[in-house]
Amino acid sequence: MPSSSTTSAVATAPPVPPAAAPPPGRRRAVLPVAGLVAAWVVPLLAYALGLAGLLPPLVLVLTAALLRVGRTLLDRLVLAAALLLGAVCAAGLLFSYWPWGLHPVPVAGTAFTVLLGFALVTGVRPRLPRPTAADLAPVLAAVVAMLALAWPYLRAGGLAGRLAYAMTGEDNSRHLAAMEGIRAVGGYLFAHPDAAARVAPDAMVYYPQGFHLTAALLDTFLRSSTAPGGPASTLDHYLGWALAAYALLVLAVVWAAGRVAGRLLDPVRAFVLAGVLTALALGSELTRFVVYGYPGESLGLALTAILIALVCRPVARTGTQLCLLGALCVGVGFAYLMFLPVVGVLVLAWLVRHRRAVRRRPWLLATVALVTAVLTPLPSVAGLLFTDQVDNVATGGGVFPRYDAFLALAGVVGAGLFAGGLRLPVWRRYAGALAATVAFAAGFRIYFQALGTDPRYYYGKTLHLLLVVLLIGVGAVLLLRPVPWRAAFPGRARSRAALLARAAVAVSLVAATAGVAGLVRGGGIFAQPFGNRSTTWAEAWWSGTLDRPRQADVTVRALAQAPVRADEVTVVVSDHRREGYLETLFLVTLQGSHGASAPAFYNLPLSEPARTAAVVVAEKRPIRFLATSPEAAAVVEQLLTERPGLRARVTVEPLR
Repeated sequence: MPSSSTTSAVATAPPVPPAAAPPPGRRRAVLPVAGLVAAWVVPLLAYALGLAGLLPPLVLVLTAALLRVGRTLLDRLVLAAALLLGAVCAAGLLFSYWPWGLHPVPVAGTAFTVLLGFALVTGVRPRLPRPTAADLAPVLAAVVAMLALAWPYLRAGGLAGRLAYAMTGEDNSRHLAAMEGIRAVGGYLFAHPDAAARVAPDAMVYYPQGFHLTAALLDTFLRSSTAPGGPASTLDHYLGWALAAYALLVLAVVWAAGRVAGRLLDPVRAFVLAGVLTALALGSELTRFVVYGYPGESLGLALTAILIALVCRPVARTGTQLCLLGALCVGVGFAYLMFLPVVGVLVLAWLVRHRRAVRRRPWLLATVALVTAVLTPLPSVAGLLFTDQVDNVATGGGVFPRYDAFLALAGVVGAGLFAGGLRLPVWRRYAGALAATVAFAAGFRIYFQALGTDPRYYYGKTLHLLLVVLLIGVGAVLLLRPVPWRAAFPGRARSRAALLARAAVAVSLVAATAGVAGLVRGGGIFAQPFGNRSTTWAEAWWSGTLDRPRQADVTVRALAQAPVRADEVTVVVSDHRREGYLETLFLVTLQGSHGASAPAFYNLPLSEPARTAAVVVAEKRPIRFLATSPEAAAVVEQLLTERPGLRARVTVEPLR
């Protein structure tokens, strides 16, 4: 038993003080430092583990989580994507001149650091809204559209099979070369024209490169490497990004249509609208963007669609709206600058309409206006100074559109507008956007009439913009009197019947639209003449009418037989008109020497024997001719017989 003195000593001993908590100031200092360390350690680890492809989605999610506009999760993600696409186009100038190029670690580390700085300065903490059922509709539309047009590539066997479809549009070769050129030089081609000269053609050096830089940057993340890929991998990756650009276009159109329609859309109507727009997009000439290779236009139209939606129904915060519009203007300017006149009119109209709110943010307005005014026209100015872009407006083949398709869509949109839509501010703004687009297309039409020629290639681009604007407005049909479902099926006992009836109507509307758009067997309002029949671009694409298996087989065999040499160019000789040109074009693109080999195929005759004679004059380096037939080989041999001095640098061999 302890003594009383011991007990007293224990009882009276002072308590041990708890460990002192760090002062609040120290805690506030630790969090930014930890965030900054994570902003660079995470990209380093991801790159080291070959998982850098996870970093761009993480940047997108964090950007969306820091925004405070948009009701749904999809709203946040679409607006964050629009902001990032414009920022990437602008940041591409930085990437072009800093020493790391497009390397994933410094690019991602910088992005995370900027997001961390924004969060610390503004006090905003990451938070995302919950997804809704209606969010799924635009996403499904984009996935369905992408898979539908990717199907010929997916079912094709090997490099030759996919190349047979890619060679449908020779623009694919130039866009592929530009994307790989940007990966090679680590930035925009116009920033390093000499270094890009071997990989990319001169025509692409000052071409708007928003898509190409974005695709090259994402591809570098996906590969977790800055090294070039092999021919098959390079083609597959390019086709994937081109299809992704088309999917983004469909997503943007469906999202924009839903945003303009607003509260008219419940989940069922949202899926109906998405199904209708997907069918119309696949049936229309927008499918041609994948068939012929117009990925830059896909991206430019997607950004324009988002901008139209924001002009018609702005976000709640004026500052965020300003930044979004500025980013979208820069993105359109770098992706497909032809749409800038309409974009500029719409943004100016929004600024005038909201001038009082904008004046309350003078410093932000001045900053955004300065950055936008400097960056947006940059590709246009470069093109005017160093190329003949103005002359190109009047070049290209004739355009003979199916105006009945535009009339049908305009009738649907007009029905909703005149049924009451023009009483609502959002639909009046949409009507203004539609009027500006119609005036833009009509101006081009009048221009060609004044020249005394048929409408040319770029007139078709104005009609693509008009088609997208009409698709965004298709939701106006919901302004017509809706079916009174509750009155037709009163009481809870009949709620299931009402739901089934609505689902049946929804499926019927989508099926009817698919039929009108000619998706099943061709025909419909979008039918085009293909040889001796009329059908849609989608049906012709799926049926294999447009692929080029013989030319693809020749190209792949030439690729295996003639590896690239720095001091020599390989030229395919064919006895079929234009085939030798096309095969050589894709051969040198897959070899990574498109730019250096350009004299051997651009601006030359397309048929033999004039083409071979012109090649030896235009190309001063040693030339290896690969003949696809004895007749083609005889053309080269005849030339060498007539001009024996060429044998020192010209050889010919049969294609094996």
